[in-house]
Amino acid sequence: MKAFGLLLVFAAAAFGDPIYTIANLGGLGGSSATGYAINSSGAVAGWGQSTSGGQQAFVSTSAGLSALPLGSGTESYAYGINNGGTVVGNTYVDGESHGTIWTSSGATDLGANTYATAINNSGEVAGSNGEAFVAMNGNVEDLALPSGMNWSAAYGINDAGTVVGDGRLANGTFRGLIWNADGSVTTLGTLGGTSSQATAVNEGGEVVGFASLASGYQHAFALIGGTMTDLGTLGGSSYAYGVNDSGEVVGYSYLADGDQDAFLYDDGSMLDLNSLLPANSGWVVEEAFGINNAGQITGMGLFDGQLTAFLMTDPPAGPGDITPTPEPSTVVLIAAGLALIALLRPRARA
Repeated sequence: MKAFGLLLVFAAAAFGDPIYTIANLGGLGGSSATGYAINSSGAVAGWGQSTSGGQQAFVSTSAGLSALPLGSGTESYAYGINNGGTVVGNTYVDGESHGTIWTSSGATDLGANTYATAINNSGEVAGSNGEAFVAMNGNVEDLALPSGMNWSAAYGINDAGTVVGDGRLANGTFRGLIWNADGSVTTLGTLGGTSSQATAVNEGGEVVGFASLASGYQHAFALIGGTMTDLGTLGGSSYAYGVNDSGEVVGYSYLADGDQDAFLYDDGSMLDLNSLLPANSGWVVEEAFGINNAGQITGMGLFDGQLTAFLMTDPPAGPGDITPTPEPSTVVLIAAGLALIALLRPRARA
């Protein structure tokens, strides 16, 4: 199936034939939505603007998007979902972030000034409270902070308990970190610049993220077998956010003209996801954040001018899977901005 998928990718690239269908996941009554994480069954977690104008975490269902309870919060964002359907993210209460775990029985608050960013199939939650942590059954364990660092955050975790994220050095720069299951910590290098960040890890231990070049640009990378590989770009800086067990990577890249498009990196090539969609689909796919082992991809794009969450599926089932939505009178930018804006430090883009 993997080899067949690769043949489809390169056939599409050569002849312009689409290999994905794309579904509009809809919204929560407002003008924008973003899909961020996807599990093995294709359920998507993310956030969307509600009718009140704030952002609210959601999970997708067969009946559409289901808003996750806010409790006493004003806004919320979902960043992870496991195969059991448990969702993690943040709820903002009185302006402070509270890491949150949503299950079918309700929501669990991890406390003020916490962030929950990923969850594995055992229910271990990765996040940050100024130091990266793993939470399980109500117990929060801070992860070791490497010497010379004074802050850390975790963004991904696999079923073996490997956690990835980044830490801040005394000089104010950041380096990607891997907290290995044996208790050791690996500090990543860069691509010639001063910073790096690890965002996701698959079950084989392959790590993806982005790192700076000597020029100051950021490039997506994959760490495979201890080797940090530059995944390239579509014209400007690029950022990787998701990887499946086949090593397929998704993210987004700035183009030479300053616009940005979502990408799929597979077998040594970075492909613009828009080139893999049917002609005249109405979509401009701007950011991809999650990919599952079936190759389904979620993220955010413009559909007929509206910012909305999507689900891309390969192989295609037919044009009927493309779900239209009415064009809004005004396009409202996502209040959350780029994913994990509360956690990620400012960085130059080009």
